[in-house]
Amino acid sequence: MEHFDEIIDERLAKYLAGECTPGEQAEVERWLAESPVHQKYLDELKWLWTHSAGGRTTPPREVDTEKALQQVKNRLRMPGTSPMLHIQKGFWLRVAAVFVLAAAAVYWWTQWDAPAPVRIATAGTALTDTLSDGTVLQLAQQSGITLAKGFNGRERRLRLQGEAFFQVAHDTTRPFIVEVQDMEVQVVGTAFSVDNAAEPGKVTVTVTEGKVRVSRKDQSLLLGPGEQAVYDRAAGSLTRSTPAPEQSGSRLFRFDATPLETVVSQVNRAYGTNIILKNKKLEQCRLTATYNNLSFDRILELIADSFSLKIVKTEEGYALEGEGCGE
Repeated sequence: MEHFDEIIDERLAKYLAGECTPGEQAEVERWLAESPVHQKYLDELKWLWTHSAGGRTTPPREVDTEKALQQVKNRLRMPGTSPMLHIQKGFWLRVAAVFVLAAAAVYWWTQWDAPAPVRIATAGTALTDTLSDGTVLQLAQQSGITLAKGFNGRERRLRLQGEAFFQVAHDTTRPFIVEVQDMEVQVVGTAFSVDNAAEPGKVTVTVTEGKVRVSRKDQSLLLGPGEQAVYDRAAGSLTRSTPAPEQSGSRLFRFDATPLETVVSQVNRAYGTNIILKNKKLEQCRLTATYNNLSFDRILELIADSFSLKIVKTEEGYALEGEGCGE
């Protein structure tokens, strides 16, 4: 709700007094849904409203202000009092000033107490995490996301640097939006990956499940399962493509406490490679991770990093060397 802060106290006063028009009430309700801080602010104002006086009386004459302010005045009047007419105007000005100052103090206190933007980032190893809406996120190395203020309010918006795979929690009322460079990827509930790191100046979006809309200025593509969009920033082009066979379904791996022996077997079968575990103790190490449309070298690197293993090139393929995983 842009520019709403300029008139928030007036709107909320009318809202508390029950004097909002249907449009104003809808506007306030949208503002409240944007952030828990906004709801906390309203709750504090309700407390001030409730405790500011013990009753409501009819003023001795009509006051030339909005009904909302009149309601506030009535709340603030103590029962049984009857101020003189010649001092009433100044009295109500002081009451209004006190109310606005109190409201402003509450607002700034809640803003000071508001949490900083949430950022999740990786350095030398990949990371799997679950966001507050239930979306499962896997960040590749040297990647990060920043959640927008009010994430999981009216929408679920974040900004990505690097590469990530998203298993988005289904929610038709709150679209999931990933900002990357100067484009957006929007979904409702699906699985897809965004690679902003493999090729400088290019962003690749690959869809595994559901549908994804990729937009950039006046360009937009709707992708389905097995489809891919490539954005070339230098050329300003957004094009649709079909991933190579080794980039499609066979490159989606979801491991949930899976024995490393099974992990290696699945990767070997998908890529036609030969990875061996030099230490038999490694076979029962458990891996929990999701890899989607990553190159073989990247997957091998991520597996090795997960257990601090060394990758050795052999005549037959690759060997992973290291100690057991403590089991």
